[in-house]
This record gives sequence, structure tokens and C-alpha cells, in this order.
Amino acid sequence: MKLETREKLLQSAKELFSKKSYYETKVSDIVEKSGVAQGTFYIYFKSKEEIFLELVKSLHLDLMERLGKYIKIEKDCQSLIKDFVKEFLTEVYNNREIAEIFFSQLFGLNQDFKKLYLKKISDIQNLIFRVVNRYFPEEESQILSTLILGFVRQIFFNCLTNKNLSLDQMLSKAEKGIDIIFQGIYSEERKS
Repeated sequence: MKLETREKLLQSAKELFSKKSYYETKVSDIVEKSGVAQGTFYIYFKSKEEIFLELVKSLHLDLMERLGKYIKIEKDCQSLIKDFVKEFLTEVYNNREIAEIFFSQLFGLNQDFKKLYLKKISDIQNLIFRVVNRYFPEEESQILSTLILGFVRQIFFNCLTNKNLSLDQMLSKAEKGIDIIFQGIYSEERKS
């Protein structure tokens, strides 16, 4: 029962934050949508900020679990990275309202948001590294994972700032960018 109530609160918060925005959503809105008493909210969460951070952590864990499968898939590196990036960008695109709120908070003074962001970025870069390290030496894998992460992060920021950018357009840009990165790698290998 406790887990159900907590999940109901998280789901209601996610829907309200996406629909109304973080700033316009009140704890009273979340409990009303969840069908629980206001006091029940505070059994699980101290504040609206805490439930939001928990929501971001939950989405991140979900994403990391799904992206973790790419470490084991047997495929050429370029195709594997394209699939990885496509799944990552699709997930963040589908939750971009939450991401937008998160990033607006990140650039404020909130240390919890900053710590969580740095952990998320580190986790994602580590996953990319583990995928490419199966194909390239460690030093090159570090550089390549940083390059791919920076590229993907910029595409994602473009998505947040350009509301007219569709998922298909974003994925197309990502695929072209990955192709360019790997064309550079493979042309360097031919020169060696």
C-alpha cells in the first residue's frame, strides 16, 4: 500500500509538472490528483522540490537500466552508438518538460540539482565509454565518449530551446552527427 501511494504521488506530480509546470504546481494539486490527504504527501516527501528530484532520479534510473543493454549487444560500434543515442534522445524528448524544469533549476543555486546533474552526466558518459571501449583503446574511448556526450547534450539543449524541433528531426541530426564523428575516426585509421 505504501509503495502504491508513493508511486501515485510521483505519477501525479509528473503529470502536473508536465502540464502546468513546476512553478504553477502546488503540493495541494499533487495530493488532490492523487486522491490522498495532504498529510500523506509529507510522509513520503518533505517538499515539492524533493518529489521533483525523486521523479528525476526515477526517470534516470529507468533510462540507465534500458541503456545498459548496449554494453552487451554485438554490433558494429557506429550502429550501436546510433541506437544508444536514439534511445537516449527519444526518452529525454518524451520527458522534455521535466528536463526543462530540471535544467532551469540547475542553473539556479540549488546544489541538489547540480549534484544530481553531474551524477547523471557521469553515468551516461560511463555507459558510452563502456560501449566504445569494446572497440577502441582506453584513451581513445575516453575522448570518443566525451565527444559523443557533448554532441548529444547539445542536440538535447537545441530541443529544449526550439519547441518546433520534432523528435524525427532531432534523431536525424543525431544520426548525421554520429556518422560524421565515425567518418573522421575511420579516415584517421586509414591514414595510420
